[in-house]
Amino acid sequence: MRRAYLWGLAGLLPLRALAESSEAPGIVTSGFVQGALAVVEVLMQSSSRAALQFAALGADLPDFPATLVAFFARLGETDFSLGALVARVVLWLAVGTLAELGFRAMLAKFRKAAGAGGGDGAQEGGRGLWLLGNLAAMAVFAVVGGWPLLMSVQANSGAQSFVVSYMLALVMVRVFALLARLVLAPWRPTLRLAALSDPEARRLYRHLVTIAGAAVFFLVTTKLLRAGGLSLSATLTFALITRTLVAVAVIAAIFAHRAPIARILSRDRKGRRRAAGWQGLAGIWHLLATSYVALSWGMSSMLLLLGRFEANTLAVASLILIVALVTLCLMLDDWAARADAATPATTLAAVAGQRSPPSFAQFFSRLGRALATVGTLTLLVRLWSGPWDIWRNPLAEALGPALTQLMLTLLIAYVLWQVVAIGSERMLCAAAPGASARQTRVATFLPLIRNTTFVAIALTATMIGLSAIGVDVLPLLAGAGVVGIALGMGGQALVKDIVSGIFFLLDDAFRVGEYVDTGLAEGTIERAGIRSLAIRHPLGALHTVPFGEIRTIANHSRDWISLRLDFRLPFDTDLALLQAEFEQLAEVLAADPQLGPLFVGRLDFGGVVMIDEGAMIVRTSYKCLPGEQYRLRRIVYDAVQKMFQDNGISVAVREVRVRGEGAAEHGPATSAGSVAAPGSGQEMR
Repeated sequence: MRRAYLWGLAGLLPLRALAESSEAPGIVTSGFVQGALAVVEVLMQSSSRAALQFAALGADLPDFPATLVAFFARLGETDFSLGALVARVVLWLAVGTLAELGFRAMLAKFRKAAGAGGGDGAQEGGRGLWLLGNLAAMAVFAVVGGWPLLMSVQANSGAQSFVVSYMLALVMVRVFALLARLVLAPWRPTLRLAALSDPEARRLYRHLVTIAGAAVFFLVTTKLLRAGGLSLSATLTFALITRTLVAVAVIAAIFAHRAPIARILSRDRKGRRRAAGWQGLAGIWHLLATSYVALSWGMSSMLLLLGRFEANTLAVASLILIVALVTLCLMLDDWAARADAATPATTLAAVAGQRSPPSFAQFFSRLGRALATVGTLTLLVRLWSGPWDIWRNPLAEALGPALTQLMLTLLIAYVLWQVVAIGSERMLCAAAPGASARQTRVATFLPLIRNTTFVAIALTATMIGLSAIGVDVLPLLAGAGVVGIALGMGGQALVKDIVSGIFFLLDDAFRVGEYVDTGLAEGTIERAGIRSLAIRHPLGALHTVPFGEIRTIANHSRDWISLRLDFRLPFDTDLALLQAEFEQLAEVLAADPQLGPLFVGRLDFGGVVMIDEGAMIVRTSYKCLPGEQYRLRRIVYDAVQKMFQDNGISVAVREVRVRGEGAAEHGPATSAGSVAAPGSGQEMR
């Protein structure tokens, strides 16, 4: 223990050197820095006095057992009889316990008669009734056992202090146990709020109640020993030994329950995975908790050595605050999940396997967690700064406003960022495939606007925070301007890409999800960044095209697209009949309830567009919605082929005529598919 204090003293030496250097001529520091250095000076002086006191305690440690024996012997010579008082306490507590058990039995019969049985845990109201029943049972215990006990010791002030102190300690431990049972429900799985098995919940509950009972018992005992006249050195020795034992027990419990508590942080009781932040906290929570216990032990031990016995109360209160903060944050996260599950849009998205948009319940949950965190940090600072008399130092007065402004700045920046993030996510989810043109344009613009807004919020919060702690931001702004000019001159290609991208987006030349051809790449746009375009080719390759390299861009996904189909027909085909049949086919396709809305115009028959040596070529064309042209092409081909078959129209096939040796004697050339054998003058098929 002594070595730990020496190491802590050595760790503060560089800060003291900084404090001494700030007093040198020519060095000007801000009020915030001066206040921080004043705090360091206070800690240095306190640690020096604590180290001297600790050395004195180490010298008196061999006499500690004899001092305790002498104290109790001296206490026995007075009218205070510890044995008789303990017997009286045990008697009345036993009476109170029997009364409480009787009340619980009557309550169980009443619930059974009312039809509640054991099903109260399946409903939220059952948990409230369970809590009210336990509070009523505790009240019966206090009235039947505690009140007569207090009345019986009024004549002796020492006995009265003893009874009142330990009765308050018992009430505190029982309230803590009741809250732990409310969350863990070790014997009522249906009431359990944590994702734990029955053995894990019971084991964790027993360890929590045991450690809490030991801590409160040692705290009350230390106060009573000091009030009873035990010497200061003996009281400090007892307090340091007992609180060290409690700290070791807490650290052992942390590592013993590492996996169950990590599961509580990472999943709710229904098995839902929490957000990434909770997953990260679940992996390192034991390290953070151990660090806090060690820090709390060191700071409160130093205060005890300085004669500030409220250090034990501070340590317990701080631990309760942190546990309450984590519990509140978990409850807010679960509330947001239940609210999302009750929203029809979220439920339908989950059933369809799609990403559900973040809800306002999540926003209020994150806002509540942020406010609770800021409030807890403020209370911790106030709690731990009081015993050190930090705020009485004139130089440290600048710390309060600066820290308040800094925390408010961070809170406002966090809230603004959450508003931007959740709002943009909701708009992106609304701009899904098949959405309107306005929504797809929003999906193109929004990532760029969101990133720019995030950078602006971060820079503004940083500047305000630096200004709050006394840093002059004007030189930083001037330096940033010079750096920006240098980057602009050195990165002209980058500036060209960014400026070109801005004008492309303003011109609405493309949107995410559209099929484009830039001359450098062709495919579907997957992402429009700040300086480049990500295009997915139909064969799967992903092309990244800088905006500055794009000269022209062909968008195949706007308004409509036209497709032409050519057919080779014999010269003797009746064109009038053919035109009538195509007009009838156009009417059929336009009247189809599924295919008709896909056409922008009617199927158009263009007549003969070309004649070659063996056939005439007729053409039909149509306009349709972008992306539907190839599906409609297959349907139109099938319909035209059936139309040709119904009207006896044959498609002209290409012929290859080959004239062999002696062909003049045996007749005309062979038709398509016929070849004359060389030297024979006969056709071969």
